[in-house]
Amino acid sequence: MTATETIATAINQIDEKKEKLKKAFDDLQSHRSLLSPSFSLSWSEIDSHFSTLQSSLANRFRLLQSTAPLQDDSCRLNASYAQTSSSEEVSEQPVVEPELRALCEKMDGIGLSKYLIVQWDDDAPLNQEVSAAIRYSPDPASMVLDAIEGLNQNHTPSSSGKSFDVRRVFVLLMEVLIESNANITVETSNRAKKLAYDWKTKIDTKPFEALVFLHLVAAFELGSEFNSEELSDYVFMIAKYKQATSVCNKIGLDRERVRNLIKKLMDSGKAISAVKFMYECGMTDEFEPIPVLKSYIKDSREAALRVCVEDNYSIKSQNEAIDKEVSALKAVIKIIKDQNLESEFTQEKVEERVEELEKYKALRKRNATNPPKQEPQQKGKKRTRDCNGTQVPGPSQQLLSRPEALLMPEHSHHGLQLNPYGLMTSAFSGVVVNPLAGLFGSAATPQPLYYAQQTGFVLPPQYHPPYYSQ
Repeated sequence: MTATETIATAINQIDEKKEKLKKAFDDLQSHRSLLSPSFSLSWSEIDSHFSTLQSSLANRFRLLQSTAPLQDDSCRLNASYAQTSSSEEVSEQPVVEPELRALCEKMDGIGLSKYLIVQWDDDAPLNQEVSAAIRYSPDPASMVLDAIEGLNQNHTPSSSGKSFDVRRVFVLLMEVLIESNANITVETSNRAKKLAYDWKTKIDTKPFEALVFLHLVAAFELGSEFNSEELSDYVFMIAKYKQATSVCNKIGLDRERVRNLIKKLMDSGKAISAVKFMYECGMTDEFEPIPVLKSYIKDSREAALRVCVEDNYSIKSQNEAIDKEVSALKAVIKIIKDQNLESEFTQEKVEERVEELEKYKALRKRNATNPPKQEPQQKGKKRTRDCNGTQVPGPSQQLLSRPEALLMPEHSHHGLQLNPYGLMTSAFSGVVVNPLAGLFGSAATPQPLYYAQQTGFVLPPQYHPPYYSQ
């Protein structure tokens, strides 16, 4: 008999052994007069304890059986030993707190929700621990539904006394339920269907309500119960959330619906979300994500420029413009990392641009609070002059000398190809080079410009090749 068969036989004998234990307990009870008065243990308590252990063992055994089978159990044991003996290959499993495990074993959905509210930490998500703990539950789907039905309120006080949105716990529980591929009984499915219909009435134009509703549809496999077009509209509503693509893949939308959804996202200026859907919903064969990202970079810079133009290049508008482009570029960087697009985009150059903008903003803030003092001329050291003999201020005086030049249109610099922010880098021999020349495929030739002609901001010499490969 193999090790697996031995375990299965032992689990099947639990009920029989429990019956023998009950007979022994009843026999003990018949001699109760001889027992200590402090003996108050009841059979129901003993039965509950062993039933919990039985459920836990059965669930863990099912997990063992679901792993990829090896040729025989001896191979399985040897492979397991070899894997655990190699510290480099072992991935640490999350430690499940005894209280959390006990709540799952007892099927205490409401207690589980309250526990997660108390333990919630945005900096240390509980996903992995809950995912491991939920497998101890005899019926995870029913327990999660109990949690949502029993604590269905918008806000619940946390341990710190602050208001906490319990819907975040509901989403977490349904996320781990989806990952667990737990069995869903007909009874649980019917309960979930009623809850989903009730929750749908709350949505209106509230994205987070739509997020909870779509998780209900995905986790309890209710896609066929609702109109596909309506579901697609709700996915569009929650496109900004990280779970949007996963629920989209779970609610049963066909390719035509997903295709229309992606087009709608692009038409609405949500290019980053559209690209994410292209990759994670398997639609890259019908769309071209890279050109979409290139256009997004260009459009975001033009939008930043418009902010300054509309407010006459005020300091506030310049800050807002920088924030807009930085936010857009960081979103592109995340897509590059998530989808491994390093071969299509030069991520370092995008990061350099972000750093350049943030440094400029910080430098201007420092100059606003602590204006630079004019440095006294050192004895015997001549000041720099241009070709006409005009004295040229030092770099520290040139920097930020014309705030309105930030985001100045290119044509304002007499043919100089400047980036939309009007930033110029000082080059050798008084030559100024467009720091982002070639960003969209046209590298500008350095043009001579002496300091007396400069109306922009002088930065250290640097030449930025395109963000993405040509």
